[in-house]
Amino acid sequence: MRSRTMRQYNHISFFQPGHVRLNKRMTLKRLLGCMLLLCFTSYAPVFSSQQNEDFTEYNFIDIEYPDHKLIDKFHMEYTSGFGLKKLQETLEKAAPYRPYIRRKLMEKGMPLCLEFLPIIESNYNTKALSKSGAAGLWQFMENSIAGYLTKDEWIDERKDPWLSTDAALEKLKDNYNYFNDWALALTAYNMGRGGLSSLIKKTGIISAWNLIDGGYLKAETTNYVPKFIAIADIITNAKYYGLELPEYDERKELKFSTITLNTQIGLEELSAFTGIDIAELETLNPALTYPFTPYGRQYTLRIPKGTEEIVADAITKMSNLSTDVYIVEKGDTLWGISRRYGITVKELCEMNNFSETDILRIGTKLFVPIYK
Repeated sequence: MRSRTMRQYNHISFFQPGHVRLNKRMTLKRLLGCMLLLCFTSYAPVFSSQQNEDFTEYNFIDIEYPDHKLIDKFHMEYTSGFGLKKLQETLEKAAPYRPYIRRKLMEKGMPLCLEFLPIIESNYNTKALSKSGAAGLWQFMENSIAGYLTKDEWIDERKDPWLSTDAALEKLKDNYNYFNDWALALTAYNMGRGGLSSLIKKTGIISAWNLIDGGYLKAETTNYVPKFIAIADIITNAKYYGLELPEYDERKELKFSTITLNTQIGLEELSAFTGIDIAELETLNPALTYPFTPYGRQYTLRIPKGTEEIVADAITKMSNLSTDVYIVEKGDTLWGISRRYGITVKELCEMNNFSETDILRIGTKLFVPIYK
């Protein structure tokens, strides 16, 4: 099952003696050619030790796959022109998150090549939002996060690259434990485990590749696994293919510390007290819907590494003002909402840049100041 594409065997001239692996689709002519080449590389004096040192060995990715025309198609797409440029740009964006993902994969004993799956999902864009509503690095749909992530009025953990990584790997592992096959597990990640299970039951086909070849999958799902395999192979063997791609670098990891909050704080006020750039706080805490932590509950906030003391000190000096969010319903008035929270209409309007004569629209979100 685990084999290289025919294109990979076009690079056979770079193999040292003992490194040739035969492909079942190799022709007799090609096989004889390889044998002659091996003899030549073994005995011809023109091959210097320096040339041997320049040899780059091909590395298999740690998921089995067959030769397939769609893998070849995407391999060609991402090794030249726009596709290669896009891959280079995406790997630059991926640098801060790859070390975390790789560590988690190792902890769980999962294939390391899965660190490239967010390239297919979001181009490693933590703010990605698809037309269908899938969000974040791993493109979770809202209806698929039960038991994995939280989304409510205050937070959307799909947008958090660290929490969504934990969730995505857990989901992939659950899929693998169910299907006992990584190609099927990946297919299920794209189309849903329930949908794939129903399709297998209906067709009797238990191979992702046979489902692809049989035309049983939608276009996006048909391309999903072949595209992933092609990209994973290209990045894993960039030097072998003579490509210049950004290399994995642990030093580029986005590092942070955490602090557990028992009371609500605003990111802008924290930034003012500590000198930490508000943009950095937002980057580290992308799950927050608003520029303050959730009201009325404990929350773990990420802060830049090395700022633990100044943040802890700042929190003791920050205001006692908290903020709740109220969604306007039919019949609501500024006066009625203000009375409910024990504040003045003026305070409510100032918090939301409203005039006391403004008409409230159903569904409008109001920030409500809460005095401790």
